[in-house]
Amino acid sequence: MRLEPRPRPEQTVHVNARLITSSTILQLSSDELERVVSQVQIENPTLDVVEQSICLFCGTPVYGQTGQLCSACGQFAHSTQLQEDSTPYESPTQMQWDYQQQTFYDIDNYGFLEVDRDDAYDPMARIATNATLAETLLQQLEAIVSPDDAPIAEQLVGNLNERGYLETNVEDIATHLQVPVEHVEAVLKQLQTLEPLGIGARNARECLLIQLETLSELNPPHPLAYTLIDQHFDLLGHNQLTRIARTLKVSEQEVRRANDYIRSMLYPFPAYVYHSDTPYSQFSGATYIRPDIVIRKGENGFELDLIEEKRYHFQTRSNGHDQGGHHPVDLSDSELQRYINHHSDRAKFFVDCIQRRWKTLRRVAELVVNYQREFLDKGLRRYLRPLTRAEVATRLNLDESTVSRATANKYAHLPNGRLMPLSDFFDGSLGAKDILRELIQGEDPKHRFSDEELARLLTAQGMPMARRTVTKYREDMGIGSSRER
Repeated sequence: MRLEPRPRPEQTVHVNARLITSSTILQLSSDELERVVSQVQIENPTLDVVEQSICLFCGTPVYGQTGQLCSACGQFAHSTQLQEDSTPYESPTQMQWDYQQQTFYDIDNYGFLEVDRDDAYDPMARIATNATLAETLLQQLEAIVSPDDAPIAEQLVGNLNERGYLETNVEDIATHLQVPVEHVEAVLKQLQTLEPLGIGARNARECLLIQLETLSELNPPHPLAYTLIDQHFDLLGHNQLTRIARTLKVSEQEVRRANDYIRSMLYPFPAYVYHSDTPYSQFSGATYIRPDIVIRKGENGFELDLIEEKRYHFQTRSNGHDQGGHHPVDLSDSELQRYINHHSDRAKFFVDCIQRRWKTLRRVAELVVNYQREFLDKGLRRYLRPLTRAEVATRLNLDESTVSRATANKYAHLPNGRLMPLSDFFDGSLGAKDILRELIQGEDPKHRFSDEELARLLTAQGMPMARRTVTKYREDMGIGSSRER
């Protein structure tokens, strides 16, 4: 028998950027997906997102103003619509115009003006929260600008991005408010004097120069700091200190000292500094759990709805044509044609990833609902049947990692009104913990069960369990030992 190397056929999976993006979108929570959709909509001019006005807790359509109780679930109904009083499925041309107008905030319902609040029935509105950066800036501006300039201040603050930079031009704000550009520039100068230093700058260079000018009034800065930021900012960002030293005809050591001063004393993103310096800032960005899946008990069994699928409707444009066949832009330039084609392909791929997410999530949820009918009908965790992600993956012909991503950070709204993580459907210990909690609650106060006795009682009920497992489950539930109870 001759021993020689022979080729052996093997199947391998090639991981590319598209697969990674699709897997990442599948794993996102509802809040993370909301931020991603908003960001992609801003960056991609060929993607239109129509958000239906629904309750984010049960998916029921919401009519009228926001801030009211949902008629179906009784929760505080947050409207998800981008534009108030806009009908679903507007024409893309109208949507594009509405989107352009959306960058300007409603000055009749924000800022200095006193308006009626619709959160009287919202229990969360009664919880004290830290003021946002926008609220803080508007309160400070209220004391230094005239009431006639209040709309200008609100537009400037409303158009600050997450870094604290002004995203729009002062000319656009002046045109929108029909005021002179000089008035907008004057209010912007007032805004840039507020803290955090550098707020309202148009870019990082202007932000650092504003900070440097303010700090120079207190202590003299490094002699080269202003020159490096003003004239050599791009080289400074690429850390090309030697080239800067040759240009300025100074020693490289002197340039490095100026660079160290800039990096230690100045900060390019003022909004981040505000959030990190705010007391209890770790609680200011708190989010509330919202269900991804709503499970209802219908006439023919359990019905399943995806909140995202009812909320978002995507429309893409290609070759510069909108859905009505109009030409919103002139595509005579070949470079512009390539730009539109590139973003159109990206928009189609993004929509495809979202639809794959919905399809996978629905398949997994439908299998889990069919498998756990007794639990959903009775509402007690002791009726949860053992189920693993590997079993779901085998039945759906999916990879186990895909099932893990589809169930990560997702929540289901059960027929009894309770929110439950999808991961709990695969936790085999919940049923045992439920029975264990009932045994401890029903024990005689004069004779507390030890872990050994609890293990025997569970075994007698058809649930064999070791003493150390009982101890682990008891500690997971935060229940003390027999002596501590």
